[in-house]
Amino acid sequence: MSPQVCPSPGAGRVEVPRRVTAVLGQDVVLPCRYRAQEQEQVVQVTWLKRVPGSVPAEVAVLNPQHGEHVQEPFAGRVLRHGHGDLEDGAILLRNAVQGDEGDYECHLITFPMGNFEGRLTLSVLVPPLPILNPGPPLEEGQGRTLAASCTAEGNPVPSVRWETEVRGTNATRSSAHTRSASVTSEFFLVPGRSMNGKSLTCVVAHPGLRHEKRITHLLSVAYLSDASVLGHTAEWQEGMEGAALTCLGDGNPPPTYNWTRVDAPLPAGVRAKGDTLLFQRPLAVADAGDYVCRVSNRVAAKEARANVSIRGRATEDTVRRVDLVSASVVVVGVIAAVLLCVLVIVVVVMTLYHKRKTQRISEKYEEELTLTRENSIRRLHSSHSSDPRGQVGTGSIRGDSLRGDSLRGDSLRGDSLRGDSLRGDSLRGTSICSAMSEEPEGRSYSTLSTVREIETQTDVPLVPIVPAVPAAPAPGGKEAEEEEGGGGGDPIKQAMTHFVQENGMLQAKPSSNGIYINGRGHLV
Repeated sequence: MSPQVCPSPGAGRVEVPRRVTAVLGQDVVLPCRYRAQEQEQVVQVTWLKRVPGSVPAEVAVLNPQHGEHVQEPFAGRVLRHGHGDLEDGAILLRNAVQGDEGDYECHLITFPMGNFEGRLTLSVLVPPLPILNPGPPLEEGQGRTLAASCTAEGNPVPSVRWETEVRGTNATRSSAHTRSASVTSEFFLVPGRSMNGKSLTCVVAHPGLRHEKRITHLLSVAYLSDASVLGHTAEWQEGMEGAALTCLGDGNPPPTYNWTRVDAPLPAGVRAKGDTLLFQRPLAVADAGDYVCRVSNRVAAKEARANVSIRGRATEDTVRRVDLVSASVVVVGVIAAVLLCVLVIVVVVMTLYHKRKTQRISEKYEEELTLTRENSIRRLHSSHSSDPRGQVGTGSIRGDSLRGDSLRGDSLRGDSLRGDSLRGDSLRGTSICSAMSEEPEGRSYSTLSTVREIETQTDVPLVPIVPAVPAAPAPGGKEAEEEEGGGGGDPIKQAMTHFVQENGMLQAKPSSNGIYINGRGHLV
């Protein structure tokens, strides 16, 4: 605070601050300094306190010759602060109280300039002493409940706030007193087990405090969790050692545990130790049954049940039988795996073998078919060149036979060897190519042999067809017609004499000139 200066013409000046603040219970200095001129000195300093509605009360008198004099009720609490000349007329007020608040005057007597004075106001701060009061006991399942309240009283009015991790609301109220004011803040929450052990801190701030004051309260929420029993497994059997059941149950306050057995007391050698039920001897078949763990505290009580089953001791025969069955299963599995591998190998090998065999048969068939066609063409050409019936002017074939009467279009179309005989009796429903494709080793060679036999025995030359030219009837026309009619079908008839019909098919008759193609009797 800037000091108050009280100047006088031709004299020094008084430096006094306008306001001084003290903290309750602490010492405070009331400064008063005079800036003297040359040949000027302070003879005496007097401190007065102004009381509203009354005359000022003397506090202390400072004199260089007579010393210090302090009036009641400040005796023992006021001392001169400075040393040396009285130009520094400050005093020290120890252990300030709220009653020390007010206006103070500093009167200086100087020589030769006379009297001077300065005035200041003393304020005493009352720092708060916060108090945190816990609310009623918290239990899980309650509604909105008061967790804690924090009260702080001071001068001037302090501020109060909360710091916590839990969710809640707060309400603040304040009240004024003669020399101070108090503030109370309440914190509300809905209790839950997750809040248990969490901190709730009241923070108070005030000008009389160098640092904020904090009061921490740990929340305590009463609850009891569900109970459960652990430890029993299907491996428990007669003679097992170290068996134990553990009861799990958490709560605040810590719960107590009580073990019982349904419809029977606890077996001998079984002892309950807190949350654990210990079987202090090897298990027996009689230990089987339902065991109940009861967990309780002041909030609630809950139970958990465990059904304990104990298998009888396995005999040597049973163990041996189990080992034998296991070994048998392993052996069967190995054999099955080996057979499967062998089967796969056989299938692969047979598949490759049949593919190669089929390929060789196809190549051989193509070769035979090519040779057969070449031989047939060669024979047809040789028979055509050596046949006397193909010469013009001979008596066996006349010009009218060359006109196409003996080999008419109807005979070439199949009147002599009709489609029904070839289609139904000899080669019913199949052609040479289809027969070849169905039985590459059998029917294809049979049909090929039949065709070659027909070509060889008939020896029909390839005679070009001469268009018919009308001519005058000859005297011997009737005989010619008979001769024509008789000889026109001779090649077909001659060809058919070399076949025998069996089972709806034409097969070649055995001949001494035939060549056997394979073991099935087909010949050419």
